Amino acid sequence: MDDSTVKSSCQIERIGEILRLDEQDAVILINGKTIKVPIAKVAGEVSHGDRVFWTGNSWRRKPDS
Repeated sequence: MDDSTVKSSCQIERIGEILRLDEQDAVILINGKTIKVPIAKVAGEVSHGDRVFWTGNSWRRKPDS
């Protein structure tokens, strides 16, 4: 049964690694693929080599677990 009025609570956590940061863009490695995102979508505390996760609004440093 496929009902478009039913909302799913399932979420996928997107985790990546910062490969490059510059004034306008960040390059993030996610599951073996690189994506380029505007620097405005990356939290200020993030630096090169950090593991990051997508919050729905921005990429943030992933806390050590």
